[in-house]
Amino acid sequence: MSIDRISRERLEAPPGAVYTETILEPGYNFMLDHYFYPLVETNKAWTVMLRETGIIGEDSAGALLDAILTLETEGPEGMGRFEPRYEYFYSHMEHYLIGKAGEEVAGEINIGRTRPEPLVRMVTRERILGALEELGALCKTLLEIAEREAETVMPQWTHFQHAQLSTVGHYLAGIVESLGRDSERLFAAYSTTNRCTLGCGALAGSSYPLDRQLVADLLGFDGFVENTIDCVSSSDFMLEASAALANTMVTLSRLCQDLYIWHTEEFDFVVIGDEYAGSSSMMPQKKNAYPFEYVRARAARAVGDMASAFGTLHNTNFQDIKDVEEEVVYPVFRSFDETSLSLRLLEGTISSMEIKRDNMLEKAARGFGSCTELAARIHRQTDLSYRTAHRIVGNVVLRAYKQGKHATDVDAALVNESAREVTGHNLRITDDTVRTALDPTAFVEAHDVPGGPAPQVVRCAIQDACARLEEHSRRIFHAREGLSRARGELDARVERLTTAS
Repeated sequence: MSIDRISRERLEAPPGAVYTETILEPGYNFMLDHYFYPLVETNKAWTVMLRETGIIGEDSAGALLDAILTLETEGPEGMGRFEPRYEYFYSHMEHYLIGKAGEEVAGEINIGRTRPEPLVRMVTRERILGALEELGALCKTLLEIAEREAETVMPQWTHFQHAQLSTVGHYLAGIVESLGRDSERLFAAYSTTNRCTLGCGALAGSSYPLDRQLVADLLGFDGFVENTIDCVSSSDFMLEASAALANTMVTLSRLCQDLYIWHTEEFDFVVIGDEYAGSSSMMPQKKNAYPFEYVRARAARAVGDMASAFGTLHNTNFQDIKDVEEEVVYPVFRSFDETSLSLRLLEGTISSMEIKRDNMLEKAARGFGSCTELAARIHRQTDLSYRTAHRIVGNVVLRAYKQGKHATDVDAALVNESAREVTGHNLRITDDTVRTALDPTAFVEAHDVPGGPAPQVVRCAIQDACARLEEHSRRIFHAREGLSRARGELDARVERLTTAS
Protein backbone atom coordinates (compact mmCIF):
# COMPACT_ATOMS: atom_id res chain seq x y z
CA MET A 1 0.00 0.00 0.00
CA SER A 2 1.47 3.39 -0.98
CA ILE A 3 2.11 6.17 1.51
CA ASP A 4 -0.31 8.39 -0.44
CA ARG A 5 -3.07 5.82 -0.10
CA ILE A 6 -2.45 5.39 3.64
CA SER A 7 -2.58 9.15 4.12
CA ARG A 8 -5.74 9.42 2.06
CA GLU A 9 -7.42 6.65 4.02
CA ARG A 10 -6.55 8.36 7.28
CA LEU A 11 -7.97 11.64 6.06
CA GLU A 12 -11.14 9.92 4.88
CA ALA A 13 -11.60 7.93 8.10
CA PRO A 14 -14.63 8.88 10.20
CA PRO A 15 -13.93 11.11 13.22
CA GLY A 16 -14.65 8.28 15.66
CA ALA A 17 -11.99 6.11 14.04
CA VAL A 18 -9.45 8.93 14.26
CA TYR A 19 -10.21 9.36 17.97
CA THR A 20 -9.84 5.63 18.58
CA GLU A 21 -6.69 5.09 16.51
CA THR A 22 -4.77 8.19 17.51
CA ILE A 23 -5.91 8.77 21.10
CA LEU A 24 -7.63 5.84 22.78
CA GLU A 25 -5.68 2.86 21.48
CA PRO A 26 -2.18 4.39 21.90
CA GLY A 27 -3.25 5.59 25.34
CA TYR A 28 -4.40 2.08 26.26
CA ASN A 29 -1.11 0.56 25.13
CA PHE A 30 0.89 3.19 27.01
CA MET A 31 -1.06 2.57 30.21
CA LEU A 32 -0.82 -1.19 29.81
CA ASP A 33 2.97 -0.89 29.58
CA HIS A 34 3.35 1.45 32.54
CA TYR A 35 0.37 1.00 34.85
CA PHE A 36 -0.67 -2.65 34.71
CA TYR A 37 1.06 -3.82 37.90
CA PRO A 38 0.46 -0.57 39.81
CA LEU A 39 -3.27 -0.91 39.08
CA VAL A 40 -3.21 -4.55 40.17
CA GLU A 41 -1.59 -3.50 43.46
CA THR A 42 -4.04 -0.63 43.84
CA ASN A 43 -7.01 -2.92 43.29
CA LYS A 44 -5.66 -5.35 45.88
CA ALA A 45 -5.19 -2.59 48.47
CA TRP A 46 -8.60 -1.08 47.76
CA THR A 47 -10.31 -4.45 48.10
CA VAL A 48 -8.52 -5.15 51.39
CA MET A 49 -9.59 -1.76 52.71
CA LEU A 50 -13.21 -2.27 51.60
CA ARG A 51 -13.28 -5.57 53.47
CA GLU A 52 -11.49 -4.40 56.62
CA THR A 53 -13.83 -1.42 56.96
CA GLY A 54 -16.84 -3.71 56.50
CA ILE A 55 -17.97 -2.02 53.30
CA ILE A 56 -17.98 -5.34 51.42
CA GLY A 57 -18.34 -8.88 52.69
CA GLU A 58 -15.71 -11.54 53.08
CA ASP A 59 -16.96 -13.66 50.17
CA SER A 60 -17.02 -10.69 47.78
CA ALA A 61 -13.54 -9.62 48.84
CA GLY A 62 -12.17 -13.14 48.41
CA ALA A 63 -13.73 -13.61 44.98
CA LEU A 64 -12.54 -10.20 43.81
CA LEU A 65 -9.01 -10.80 45.06
CA ASP A 66 -8.93 -14.24 43.40
CA ALA A 67 -9.78 -12.56 40.08
CA ILE A 68 -7.12 -9.89 40.62
CA LEU A 69 -4.49 -12.50 41.49
CA THR A 70 -5.37 -14.52 38.38
CA LEU A 71 -4.85 -11.42 36.25
CA GLU A 72 -1.57 -10.69 38.01
CA THR A 73 -0.36 -14.20 37.15
CA GLU A 74 -1.38 -13.82 33.51
CA GLY A 75 0.34 -10.45 33.26
CA PRO A 76 -0.49 -7.63 30.82
CA GLU A 77 -1.27 -10.19 28.12
CA GLY A 78 -4.30 -11.24 30.15
CA MET A 79 -5.91 -7.86 29.44
CA GLY A 80 -6.02 -8.64 25.74
CA ARG A 81 -6.05 -6.20 22.85
CA PHE A 82 -7.67 -2.80 22.94
CA GLU A 83 -11.45 -2.83 22.58
CA PRO A 84 -13.00 0.55 21.66
CA ARG A 85 -16.26 -0.28 23.46
CA TYR A 86 -14.42 -0.38 26.82
CA GLU A 87 -12.61 2.86 26.00
CA TYR A 88 -10.04 3.20 28.79
CA PHE A 89 -7.40 1.00 30.42
CA TYR A 90 -9.27 0.99 33.74
CA SER A 91 -12.44 -0.22 32.05
CA HIS A 92 -10.59 -3.03 30.32
CA MET A 93 -9.34 -4.31 33.67
CA GLU A 94 -12.80 -4.04 35.19
CA HIS A 95 -14.20 -5.97 32.23
CA TYR A 96 -11.64 -8.71 32.87
CA LEU A 97 -12.59 -8.87 36.57
CA ILE A 98 -16.29 -9.04 35.68
CA GLY A 99 -15.51 -12.01 33.45
CA LYS A 100 -13.83 -13.80 36.36
CA ALA A 101 -15.93 -12.78 39.38
CA GLY A 102 -19.21 -11.51 37.92
CA GLU A 103 -20.49 -7.97 37.68
CA GLU A 104 -21.94 -7.79 41.18
CA VAL A 105 -18.64 -8.68 42.80
CA ALA A 106 -16.27 -6.93 40.37
CA GLY A 107 -18.36 -3.77 40.42
CA GLU A 108 -17.51 -3.31 44.10
CA ILE A 109 -13.99 -2.25 43.09
CA ASN A 110 -15.42 1.16 42.14
CA ILE A 111 -16.94 1.99 45.53
CA GLY A 112 -15.83 5.48 46.57
CA ARG A 113 -13.34 5.67 43.76
CA THR A 114 -13.02 7.14 40.29
CA ARG A 115 -10.45 6.83 37.56
CA PRO A 116 -7.78 9.28 38.78
CA GLU A 117 -5.59 6.79 40.59
CA PRO A 118 -2.18 7.09 42.25
CA LEU A 119 -0.79 5.04 39.34
CA VAL A 120 1.27 7.92 37.94
CA ARG A 121 2.63 8.56 41.42
CA MET A 122 3.54 4.88 41.87
CA VAL A 123 5.42 4.77 38.57
CA THR A 124 7.02 8.17 39.09
CA ARG A 125 8.36 7.33 42.54
CA GLU A 126 10.02 4.20 41.13
CA ARG A 127 11.51 6.21 38.28
CA ILE A 128 12.83 8.82 40.72
CA LEU A 129 14.50 6.14 42.84
CA GLY A 130 15.99 4.60 39.69
CA ALA A 131 17.35 7.98 38.57
CA LEU A 132 18.82 8.56 42.03
CA GLU A 133 20.55 5.17 41.95
CA GLU A 134 22.04 5.89 38.53
CA LEU A 135 23.05 9.38 39.62
CA GLY A 136 24.74 7.86 42.66
CA ALA A 137 26.67 5.43 40.46
CA LEU A 138 27.96 8.27 38.28
CA CYS A 139 28.95 10.34 41.34
CA LYS A 140 30.82 7.34 42.77
CA THR A 141 32.80 7.05 39.54
CA LEU A 142 33.53 10.78 39.48
CA LEU A 143 34.74 10.71 43.09
CA GLU A 144 37.00 7.72 42.44
CA ILE A 145 38.63 9.60 39.56
CA ALA A 146 38.79 12.79 41.64
CA GLU A 147 40.66 10.94 44.40
CA ARG A 148 43.07 9.49 41.86
CA GLU A 149 43.60 12.85 40.16
CA ALA A 150 43.68 15.09 43.24
CA GLU A 151 47.22 16.22 42.32
CA THR A 152 46.72 16.39 38.56
CA VAL A 153 47.26 20.09 37.85
CA MET A 154 45.35 21.67 34.99
CA PRO A 155 44.30 25.12 33.82
CA GLN A 156 40.79 26.37 34.45
CA TRP A 157 38.94 29.07 32.60
CA THR A 158 36.63 32.00 33.09
CA HIS A 159 34.95 33.40 29.99
CA PHE A 160 36.90 30.61 28.26
CA GLN A 161 40.21 32.36 28.89
CA HIS A 162 42.94 30.92 31.11
CA ALA A 163 42.04 32.10 34.60
CA GLN A 164 43.67 30.20 37.48
CA LEU A 165 45.02 26.74 38.01
CA SER A 166 43.29 23.82 39.64
CA THR A 167 43.31 20.03 39.53
CA VAL A 168 41.18 17.42 37.86
CA GLY A 169 40.15 16.24 41.32
CA HIS A 170 39.04 19.75 42.29
CA TYR A 171 37.01 20.10 39.08
CA LEU A 172 35.27 16.74 39.45
CA ALA A 173 34.54 17.36 43.13
CA GLY A 174 32.76 20.55 42.00
CA ILE A 175 30.70 18.59 39.49
CA VAL A 176 29.72 16.12 42.22
CA GLU A 177 28.62 18.99 44.48
CA SER A 178 26.38 20.27 41.72
CA LEU A 179 24.97 16.79 41.09
CA GLY A 180 24.42 16.49 44.84
CA ARG A 181 22.07 19.46 44.68
CA ASP A 182 20.35 17.80 41.73
CA SER A 183 19.88 14.67 43.81
CA GLU A 184 18.33 16.73 46.62
CA ARG A 185 15.84 18.11 44.15
CA LEU A 186 14.98 14.57 43.09
CA PHE A 187 14.57 13.48 46.71
CA ALA A 188 12.25 16.46 47.24
CA ALA A 189 10.27 15.39 44.18
CA TYR A 190 10.02 11.89 45.63
CA SER A 191 8.63 13.27 48.88
CA THR A 192 6.00 15.29 47.01
CA THR A 193 5.15 12.36 44.74
CA ASN A 194 4.85 9.70 47.43
CA ARG A 195 1.41 10.77 48.66
CA CYS A 196 -1.69 8.68 47.96
CA THR A 197 -4.80 10.13 46.33
CA LEU A 198 -7.12 7.14 46.76
CA GLY A 199 -10.37 7.81 48.62
CA CYS A 200 -10.99 11.17 47.00
CA GLY A 201 -14.05 9.95 45.10
CA ALA A 202 -14.55 12.05 41.99
CA LEU A 203 -13.55 15.17 43.96
CA ALA A 204 -15.66 15.16 47.14
CA GLY A 205 -14.60 11.94 48.79
CA SER A 206 -17.33 9.47 49.69
CA SER A 207 -20.06 8.81 52.23
CA TYR A 208 -18.62 5.31 52.71
CA PRO A 209 -16.35 4.89 55.79
CA LEU A 210 -13.18 4.69 53.71
CA ASP A 211 -9.84 4.27 55.47
CA ARG A 212 -7.57 6.42 53.32
CA GLN A 213 -4.57 5.96 55.59
CA LEU A 214 -4.78 2.16 55.39
CA VAL A 215 -4.73 2.23 51.60
CA ALA A 216 -1.81 4.66 51.64
CA ASP A 217 0.10 2.39 54.02
CA LEU A 218 -0.58 -0.77 52.01
CA LEU A 219 0.73 0.90 48.85
CA GLY A 220 3.88 2.23 50.51
CA PHE A 221 2.95 5.91 50.47
CA ASP A 222 4.20 8.28 53.16
CA GLY A 223 0.67 9.56 53.65
CA PHE A 224 -2.22 10.83 51.56
CA VAL A 225 -3.13 14.07 49.85
CA GLU A 226 -5.78 15.40 52.18
CA ASN A 227 -7.94 17.76 50.15
CA THR A 228 -10.07 15.66 47.80
CA ILE A 229 -10.24 18.34 45.09
CA ASP A 230 -6.46 18.65 45.26
CA CYS A 231 -6.23 14.86 44.77
CA VAL A 232 -7.83 14.92 41.33
CA SER A 233 -6.64 18.34 40.23
CA SER A 234 -2.93 18.52 41.02
CA SER A 235 -0.01 17.38 38.92
CA ASP A 236 2.59 19.62 40.46
CA PHE A 237 4.51 16.54 41.58
CA MET A 238 5.13 15.83 37.91
CA LEU A 239 6.31 19.37 37.32
CA GLU A 240 8.67 19.07 40.28
CA ALA A 241 10.09 15.80 38.94
CA SER A 242 10.42 17.28 35.46
CA ALA A 243 12.27 20.35 36.75
CA ALA A 244 14.61 18.18 38.85
CA LEU A 245 15.40 16.02 35.82
CA ALA A 246 16.03 19.07 33.64
CA ASN A 247 18.37 20.51 36.29
CA THR A 248 20.26 17.22 36.42
CA MET A 249 20.55 17.02 32.66
CA VAL A 250 21.81 20.60 32.43
CA THR A 251 24.60 19.73 34.89
CA LEU A 252 25.46 16.63 32.86
CA SER A 253 25.41 18.63 29.64
CA ARG A 254 27.85 21.20 31.03
CA LEU A 255 30.17 18.41 32.17
CA CYS A 256 29.94 16.89 28.70
CA GLN A 257 30.71 20.22 27.05
CA ASP A 258 33.96 20.49 29.02
CA LEU A 259 35.00 16.89 28.38
CA TYR A 260 34.04 17.23 24.72
CA ILE A 261 36.42 20.17 24.31
CA TRP A 262 39.16 18.52 26.34
CA HIS A 263 38.88 15.53 24.00
CA THR A 264 39.88 17.61 20.94
CA GLU A 265 43.33 17.46 19.41
CA GLU A 266 43.81 21.13 20.28
CA PHE A 267 43.37 20.45 24.01
CA ASP A 268 44.36 16.77 24.13
CA PHE A 269 43.57 16.48 27.84
CA VAL A 270 41.44 13.33 27.81
CA VAL A 271 40.57 10.43 25.55
CA ILE A 272 37.65 8.06 25.99
CA GLY A 273 37.79 4.29 25.51
CA ASP A 274 37.44 2.89 22.01
CA GLU A 275 34.24 1.09 22.99
CA TYR A 276 32.53 4.45 23.53
CA ALA A 277 34.05 6.38 20.62
CA GLY A 278 32.79 6.68 17.07
CA SER A 279 34.70 6.89 13.82
CA SER A 280 34.21 8.35 10.37
CA SER A 281 33.20 6.54 7.18
CA MET A 282 35.60 8.81 5.27
CA MET A 283 38.27 10.14 7.64
CA PRO A 284 40.34 7.31 9.16
CA GLN A 285 42.00 9.52 11.78
CA LYS A 286 38.76 10.38 13.59
CA LYS A 287 37.95 9.31 17.14
CA ASN A 288 34.68 11.05 17.88
CA ALA A 289 33.48 11.52 21.46
CA TYR A 290 29.88 10.83 20.50
CA PRO A 291 28.54 10.13 24.02
CA PHE A 292 29.09 13.75 25.00
CA GLU A 293 27.12 14.89 21.97
CA TYR A 294 24.31 12.47 22.73
CA VAL A 295 23.97 13.63 26.33
CA ARG A 296 23.97 17.31 25.38
CA ALA A 297 21.17 16.66 22.90
CA ARG A 298 19.18 14.70 25.47
CA ALA A 299 19.63 17.53 27.95
CA ALA A 300 17.98 19.84 25.44
CA ARG A 301 15.09 17.38 25.17
CA ALA A 302 14.74 17.27 28.96
CA VAL A 303 14.50 21.06 29.09
CA GLY A 304 11.97 20.96 26.26
CA ASP A 305 9.95 18.25 27.99
CA MET A 306 9.95 20.29 31.18
CA ALA A 307 8.59 23.27 29.24
CA SER A 308 6.02 20.97 27.64
CA ALA A 309 4.88 19.69 31.04
CA PHE A 310 4.53 23.18 32.46
CA GLY A 311 2.84 24.38 29.28
CA THR A 312 0.34 21.52 29.41
CA LEU A 313 -0.89 22.55 32.85
CA HIS A 314 -0.50 26.31 32.89
CA ASN A 315 -3.99 27.18 31.65
CA THR A 316 -6.07 24.18 32.75
CA ASN A 317 -8.92 24.25 35.22
CA PHE A 318 -8.17 23.03 38.74
CA GLN A 319 -10.13 19.82 38.37
CA ASP A 320 -9.92 16.28 37.00
CA ILE A 321 -9.12 16.88 33.35
CA LYS A 322 -7.17 14.95 30.72
CA ASP A 323 -4.35 17.48 30.72
CA VAL A 324 -3.82 16.76 34.43
CA GLU A 325 -4.63 13.08 34.40
CA GLU A 326 -2.71 11.90 31.34
CA GLU A 327 -1.20 14.46 28.96
CA VAL A 328 1.38 15.87 31.38
CA VAL A 329 2.74 12.35 31.89
CA TYR A 330 4.19 11.80 28.42
CA PRO A 331 6.94 14.46 28.41
CA VAL A 332 7.95 13.69 31.99
CA PHE A 333 8.27 9.96 31.37
CA ARG A 334 10.35 10.77 28.28
CA SER A 335 12.65 12.82 30.51
CA PHE A 336 13.07 9.88 32.86
CA ASP A 337 14.04 7.68 29.91
CA GLU A 338 16.53 10.21 28.55
CA THR A 339 18.05 10.93 31.97
CA SER A 340 18.47 7.24 32.75
CA LEU A 341 20.15 6.61 29.41
CA SER A 342 22.45 9.61 29.85
CA LEU A 343 23.52 8.70 33.38
CA ARG A 344 24.35 5.12 32.43
CA LEU A 345 26.13 6.18 29.24
CA LEU A 346 28.22 8.80 31.03
CA GLU A 347 29.15 6.48 33.88
CA GLY A 348 30.62 4.02 31.41
CA THR A 349 32.24 6.63 29.17
CA ILE A 350 33.94 8.49 32.01
CA SER A 351 35.11 5.22 33.58
CA SER A 352 36.89 4.45 30.31
CA MET A 353 38.53 7.88 30.07
CA GLU A 354 42.32 8.35 30.07
CA ILE A 355 43.49 11.63 31.58
CA LYS A 356 46.64 13.06 30.02
CA ARG A 357 48.36 14.50 33.07
CA ASP A 358 51.55 15.66 31.32
CA ASN A 359 49.64 17.64 28.71
CA MET A 360 47.54 19.30 31.39
CA LEU A 361 50.58 20.23 33.46
CA GLU A 362 52.44 21.61 30.43
CA LYS A 363 49.48 23.83 29.50
CA ALA A 364 49.20 25.00 33.09
CA ALA A 365 52.92 25.83 33.26
CA ARG A 366 53.12 27.67 29.93
CA GLY A 367 49.97 29.70 30.53
CA PHE A 368 49.55 32.54 32.99
CA GLY A 369 46.93 30.97 35.25
CA SER A 370 49.32 31.29 38.19
CA CYS A 371 50.05 35.01 37.82
CA THR A 372 47.55 35.98 40.54
CA GLU A 373 49.95 34.30 42.97
CA LEU A 374 52.82 36.41 41.64
CA ALA A 375 50.76 39.53 42.37
CA ALA A 376 50.02 38.18 45.86
CA ARG A 377 53.74 37.54 46.49
CA ILE A 378 54.68 41.08 45.40
CA HIS A 379 51.96 42.51 47.65
CA ARG A 380 53.03 40.47 50.67
CA GLN A 381 56.78 41.06 50.23
CA THR A 382 56.71 44.79 49.48
CA ASP A 383 54.92 47.88 50.70
CA LEU A 384 52.96 48.13 47.46
CA SER A 385 49.17 47.91 47.44
CA TYR A 386 47.55 44.84 45.94
CA ARG A 387 46.16 46.92 43.06
CA THR A 388 49.65 48.19 42.20
CA ALA A 389 51.00 44.65 42.35
CA HIS A 390 48.16 43.59 40.07
CA ARG A 391 49.07 46.33 37.58
CA ILE A 392 52.73 45.27 37.59
CA VAL A 393 51.85 41.63 36.88
CA GLY A 394 49.40 42.66 34.17
CA ASN A 395 52.24 44.58 32.54
CA VAL A 396 54.49 41.50 32.91
CA VAL A 397 51.98 39.33 31.06
CA LEU A 398 51.59 41.90 28.28
CA ARG A 399 55.36 42.25 27.98
CA ALA A 400 55.79 38.46 27.86
CA TYR A 401 53.17 38.09 25.13
CA LYS A 402 54.86 40.76 23.02
CA GLN A 403 58.19 39.01 23.45
CA GLY A 404 56.73 35.58 22.64
CA LYS A 405 57.42 34.26 26.12
CA HIS A 406 55.46 31.80 28.23
CA ALA A 407 55.02 31.88 31.99
CA THR A 408 57.96 29.47 32.29
CA ASP A 409 60.20 32.15 30.71
CA VAL A 410 59.34 34.93 33.16
CA ASP A 411 62.15 35.93 35.55
CA ALA A 412 62.90 38.70 38.03
CA ALA A 413 64.44 40.87 35.32
CA LEU A 414 61.20 40.89 33.30
CA VAL A 415 59.19 41.64 36.45
CA ASN A 416 61.45 44.60 37.24
CA GLU A 417 61.07 45.98 33.73
CA SER A 418 57.34 46.15 34.42
CA ALA A 419 57.85 47.46 37.96
CA ARG A 420 59.95 50.37 36.67
CA GLU A 421 57.30 51.21 34.09
CA VAL A 422 54.45 51.11 36.65
CA THR A 423 56.15 52.50 39.79
CA GLY A 424 59.43 53.97 38.61
CA HIS A 425 61.66 51.63 40.63
CA ASN A 426 62.77 48.01 40.91
CA LEU A 427 61.40 45.43 43.32
CA ARG A 428 63.45 43.36 45.70
CA ILE A 429 62.50 40.11 44.04
CA THR A 430 64.51 37.05 43.02
CA ASP A 431 64.23 34.57 40.20
CA ASP A 432 63.41 31.89 42.76
CA THR A 433 60.48 33.93 44.11
CA VAL A 434 59.12 34.43 40.59
CA ARG A 435 59.55 30.78 39.62
CA THR A 436 57.93 29.54 42.84
CA ALA A 437 54.98 31.93 42.43
CA LEU A 438 54.38 30.83 38.84
CA ASP A 439 55.02 27.12 39.41
CA PRO A 440 51.67 25.39 38.75
CA THR A 441 52.10 22.68 41.39
CA ALA A 442 53.16 25.18 44.06
CA PHE A 443 50.25 27.43 43.06
CA VAL A 444 47.72 24.65 43.65
CA GLU A 445 49.29 23.61 46.97
CA ALA A 446 49.25 27.20 48.20
CA HIS A 447 45.54 27.60 47.55
CA ASP A 448 44.38 25.64 50.55
CA VAL A 449 41.32 27.73 51.37
CA PRO A 450 38.25 25.58 52.19
CA GLY A 451 36.86 24.37 48.89
CA GLY A 452 40.08 25.22 47.09
CA PRO A 453 42.29 23.09 44.82
CA ALA A 454 45.08 22.13 47.24
CA PRO A 455 45.28 18.33 47.16
CA GLN A 456 44.82 17.93 50.90
CA VAL A 457 41.73 20.16 50.78
CA VAL A 458 40.35 18.30 47.78
CA ARG A 459 40.80 14.95 49.50
CA CYS A 460 38.89 16.22 52.53
CA ALA A 461 36.14 17.44 50.21
CA ILE A 462 36.05 14.04 48.52
CA GLN A 463 35.72 12.31 51.90
CA ASP A 464 32.79 14.57 52.75
CA ALA A 465 31.24 13.90 49.35
CA CYS A 466 31.66 10.14 49.83
CA ALA A 467 29.89 10.40 53.19
CA ARG A 468 27.04 12.30 51.55
CA LEU A 469 26.91 9.67 48.83
CA GLU A 470 26.59 6.94 51.45
CA GLU A 471 23.71 8.86 53.00
CA HIS A 472 22.25 9.21 49.50
CA SER A 473 22.35 5.41 49.16
CA ARG A 474 20.83 4.91 52.61
CA ARG A 475 17.92 7.18 51.77
CA ILE A 476 17.22 5.20 48.60
CA PHE A 477 17.53 1.94 50.54
CA HIS A 478 15.07 3.11 53.21
CA ALA A 479 12.61 4.27 50.54
CA ARG A 480 12.79 0.93 48.74
CA GLU A 481 12.63 -0.92 52.05
CA GLY A 482 9.43 0.97 52.91
CA LEU A 483 7.87 0.04 49.58
CA SER A 484 8.92 -3.58 50.00
CA ARG A 485 7.56 -3.71 53.55
CA ALA A 486 4.22 -2.30 52.40
CA ARG A 487 4.10 -4.84 49.56
CA GLY A 488 4.71 -7.66 52.02
CA GLU A 489 1.98 -6.42 54.35
CA LEU A 490 -0.46 -6.12 51.43
CA ASP A 491 0.36 -9.63 50.22
CA ALA A 492 -0.14 -11.02 53.74
CA ARG A 493 -3.57 -9.41 54.08
CA VAL A 494 -4.59 -10.54 50.62
CA GLU A 495 -3.54 -14.10 51.47
CA ARG A 496 -5.57 -14.05 54.68
CA LEU A 497 -8.68 -12.89 52.85
CA THR A 498 -8.35 -15.33 49.97
CA THR A 499 -7.63 -18.22 52.34
CA ALA A 500 -10.61 -17.33 54.53
CA SER A 501 -12.94 -17.24 51.54
